[in-house]
Amino acid sequence: MSTIGTTAQEQAWNRTPAMYPRLVYRDEVAALQYLTEVFQFTERREARMGGDDDEGMLAWLEFGDGVVMIGRASPAARDVHHLYPPAEAGHASVMINVTVDGIDDHYAHAIAGGARITMPIEDAFYGYRRYEADDLEGHHWHFHESLDAINARARS
Repeated sequence: MSTIGTTAQEQAWNRTPAMYPRLVYRDEVAALQYLTEVFQFTERREARMGGDDDEGMLAWLEFGDGVVMIGRASPAARDVHHLYPPAEAGHASVMINVTVDGIDDHYAHAIAGGARITMPIEDAFYGYRRYEADDLEGHHWHFHESLDAINARARS
């Protein structure tokens, strides 16, 4: 249900998807800055929680209609939720797939922001243009856009 006077983005922020990942970082504040500046996520600022010295903060970041929760790799994250940052695990344990509008611009922005590209941009045989990158602590991200969407944009 929409509300008069609110933007589509404000309306989207009033819902939570049925499923979203939670990632932990040794420095969640630096991760928040990195993900918003380099990968162009938008923080749900009104949803931020915590920020104390022991447990750190939890933040929700959006990209399109997707959401990711980030937080500190605190004792509770380890002991209660069994979450570890890639540096402690020795590798990334998940790849987060993100659909992007304007993949070439997103790729150029990520490179300019210092992203560690692990797969250069390419057209995949299954109909998508894609690239992969690790964030500042080693979480693995796969960004993609359908070739149909790219071709439709080029025609218009």
